[in-house]
Amino acid sequence: MNNKINILKQINEFSSEFNSETNEYAIILAAGHGKRLNSEKSKMLHTIGGIPTVERVLSACTEGVEGINTIIVVGIKADDVINSLGKRINNVYAYQEVQDGTGHAVQIAMEGLENIPDDAIVYILPGDMGLIDAESIKQFREEFIKSNADMIVLIGLFEGKPEENYYGRIIRVKEEKGNVIRIMEHKDILALPDTEPYNVIYKEKEFSFTKEELINNIEYNSGVFAFRYGKLAEMIGELKSDNVQKEIYLTDLISLFNKNGYAVAATSPDKNYVVMGFNTQEVLAEMNEIARKIYEK
Repeated sequence: MNNKINILKQINEFSSEFNSETNEYAIILAAGHGKRLNSEKSKMLHTIGGIPTVERVLSACTEGVEGINTIIVVGIKADDVINSLGKRINNVYAYQEVQDGTGHAVQIAMEGLENIPDDAIVYILPGDMGLIDAESIKQFREEFIKSNADMIVLIGLFEGKPEENYYGRIIRVKEEKGNVIRIMEHKDILALPDTEPYNVIYKEKEFSFTKEELINNIEYNSGVFAFRYGKLAEMIGELKSDNVQKEIYLTDLISLFNKNGYAVAATSPDKNYVVMGFNTQEVLAEMNEIARKIYEK
């Protein structure tokens, strides 16, 4: 209890006022720890090119969208993350005491948003995406505005073996680059029967996918989204935890948006490496090697 009180005091001390001149907000999810890293350090404070990964994500947002307001959701090792980043302009911290999933983290972040117009843009990014850059954020923003959609997801293309792809898969209409139906988490795909197809309804039409087809799908969820605030605020409370991990998935918003007739778009970055996140020391080392090559240019 005392630790929570101290963290809330920290949040009050290190949060600043929002920029009232903008209607763009970024929620950075920095509450996780990363058990497979086998490290006592917060996952978000592992470095890419000597800079904490969460700081790189924050910088990409603030440099990519002028005057943007940011909300950093902290949880495990919250005090370390807050102390590392310190007080920043147009930034507040939010505390996810219990890690109940990405959707739950966004619910907590949005509790601090008031009097926001429906057409405001809310970006959501994982705090471990330490290769994301301002250029990619600008491109993502432009694609969202151009799409006139209510929601957009940034898609990565997996380049390794399918069995090593632990990301959620993008399920699309079975046409070339068809509309996004939903995102299905890797563990939920593995839980499917081997012999029965997975059927999903989209706009009153049924689409069928085999388990093997879903596992071999190279399009994956990067964890980066953008929403029109009004639609996000309407739908975020509808998320449920009826899945294998019993967590509130942010990705379930795609199904909810489609069900309510709201437009869901998708786009990919020019540089596929910018959507890399890490759960192991090996992937972190790979990201650092990529960063070294970039900075040497």
